[in-house]
Amino acid sequence: MPISNIRSRNAAATRLRRPLARLLMALSVPLALPVLAGGILLDLPLEDLLKVEITSASRKSQHVQEVAAAVFVITREDIERSGARNIPEALRMSPGLEVARIGNNRWAVSIRGFNGRFANKLLVLKDGRSVYSPLFSGVIWEDEDAILGDVERIEVIRGPGAAMWGTNAVNGVINIISRSAASAPGTKLSVSSASDEPGSITLRQEGIKIGDGHLRLSAKAFDLNPAYTGSGTEGNDNWRATRLGLRGDWPAADGGSWTLVGEVYQSQADDRLDYTRYAASTPIFDMRQRDSGSNLLLRREQPTANGGQLEWQVSAQTSVVDLQTLIHEDRQIVAAEFQHNLPLDRHAFVWGASYRFSRDNIELPGSLTFTFLPFSRPQRNWQLTSVFLHDEYALIAERLHLSGGVRIDNDSWSGTQVQPDLRLTYNPDPDTTWWTSLSRAARTPSRLELDVPFSLSQTVAVPPYIPSVLTMRAPPLPGTVTAEVVTALEAGWRSRVSAQLSLDLSAFVSDYRNLLSTVTQPMQVISPDVVLVPLTTSNAAQARTHGFELAADWQVSPIWRIQPVYSRLYLDSPTLTDPATAAEQSLWQGRVARDRASLRSSWNLRNGHQFDLWLKYVSALSNPQVPAYTAVDLRYALPIGTQGNLAFIGQNLLKQRHPEFVSDYLPVQQTEIGRSLMVKATWHF
Repeated sequence: MPISNIRSRNAAATRLRRPLARLLMALSVPLALPVLAGGILLDLPLEDLLKVEITSASRKSQHVQEVAAAVFVITREDIERSGARNIPEALRMSPGLEVARIGNNRWAVSIRGFNGRFANKLLVLKDGRSVYSPLFSGVIWEDEDAILGDVERIEVIRGPGAAMWGTNAVNGVINIISRSAASAPGTKLSVSSASDEPGSITLRQEGIKIGDGHLRLSAKAFDLNPAYTGSGTEGNDNWRATRLGLRGDWPAADGGSWTLVGEVYQSQADDRLDYTRYAASTPIFDMRQRDSGSNLLLRREQPTANGGQLEWQVSAQTSVVDLQTLIHEDRQIVAAEFQHNLPLDRHAFVWGASYRFSRDNIELPGSLTFTFLPFSRPQRNWQLTSVFLHDEYALIAERLHLSGGVRIDNDSWSGTQVQPDLRLTYNPDPDTTWWTSLSRAARTPSRLELDVPFSLSQTVAVPPYIPSVLTMRAPPLPGTVTAEVVTALEAGWRSRVSAQLSLDLSAFVSDYRNLLSTVTQPMQVISPDVVLVPLTTSNAAQARTHGFELAADWQVSPIWRIQPVYSRLYLDSPTLTDPATAAEQSLWQGRVARDRASLRSSWNLRNGHQFDLWLKYVSALSNPQVPAYTAVDLRYALPIGTQGNLAFIGQNLLKQRHPEFVSDYLPVQQTEIGRSLMVKATWHF
């Protein structure tokens, strides 16, 4: 059934009441579980959660309780017990984070609005290395998969982070941090098979002794089946990928350290384009995206006098994105950065600089209805130079802290951007933090927005004849588009209310200016059979978002822990008269799920057995229409001898399948996310 014919939102909500009620009743199960349990505490006691150290908020090690930002940490244990198979699925645990599967190999991931397959207001890092793509100012998630067993934690900073991390950290920063190579030496083998995944295998050799340090080698391969459409026909969104990774950690004579991180990957993700929405005579055809790449990062951490620290890192990466018949991109990126953490009396001063160089080669073959015009810039270089400084001052020792900073970025496409922030924290007691912030961030235009022209032929029935409407977008003239800008006001409160309960609440208002959108130029009648609609790109749109996010962590009993999160989001954009801009604004508003909720419940049972439940709710999207849905995942794990583990995982158990998102820009055939049953075995030798 086409997505436009799905039942109304009210009908969907009615259908959800019964399974949701059954699920809430099921939460009474823990009352009986203590009889079966052996009194084993969960791995990370609640009093330690607010003491988890993070580095992404202010580029220095801080306890969560000290951070003047909306922060959420996804731990290694969280990832394992969630049953997530990839990074986007694990990110669903964070409040304020919008994650939707478009198919079995495509995601829409964003923070606080503007979600889509090509979302462009989120900065993602791997061990501090940016995986931002200048092609569309976003993340190619099918290429940024990770070997989850290598991940130590994922730090999610909601809200602008540009004063620390620079351009494109508009709505948030996600930093995926890998484990030390010295952790748990030995060989780890994990194999799994699921109803939608014939096989997946991960092999890790950890703690290999190399001189005074250690090395870890990892490998992962999987084959994922296609999903199904609403009518029950099989889609064409298979996904096969392999990934090899390494990490090495060595101590330095001065008390610092050396870290080497690298990976090589290849991915094959199938797709199906449906052009019948533009012209009934145009066929549906299958395509294949073949991507590959490699990256290497070297980091040095060196202590300095008076308790300071100097850090520098260099990295290089190559990537190939080959979207059959549409676009082929070869890209090379090199980057270098350093920072100096300098404590001075009641100040904590951080300053640094970075340089990033990218070179690409793009081919645009085009296909059928959607074609690219002659391309005058198949090759282009991009440079980004940045300097930043940040200071935190203790107005009242251990009680009141004022911090502020600025980052100045200059890139070869949009010029200079000044991105400041100001933050205040108040700690009335060691377990409570009140904070507020005011910040500004910018998003630079992408390669596609600046340079890539295209045309789209659409047949429209207008009696007495049927003309062909030819839409053409030419690149904007040099200097006519600038960076998008957001100014955000945030406030929050987090507290360990008791030894068993912690709460985290944040609220925000974000004002967006100079948003890039498509603008219609005067229509031209080429002939009685052809009408030309010229388009261009302009900083014509504005928007405002506001909302709040709530997260809790409750140690109900020594063996039972629940972690609910809830987010509410509003996005408003003043409608302009231009039809193309108005349509784009409608998509921004229509792709906002106003309510998102998640409840994770974990039990540690007798003899090392574990039981986990994960309830997820997402409200409806209005444009394109996607109904609200509720999903439930279950996981039961038990030890195998002294060195093994066996887990049974069920995902999306309430319904056979459901839609989560409709692809934007590319006319991808809509598939739905199906129920999955998986068995996973892990051994440690």
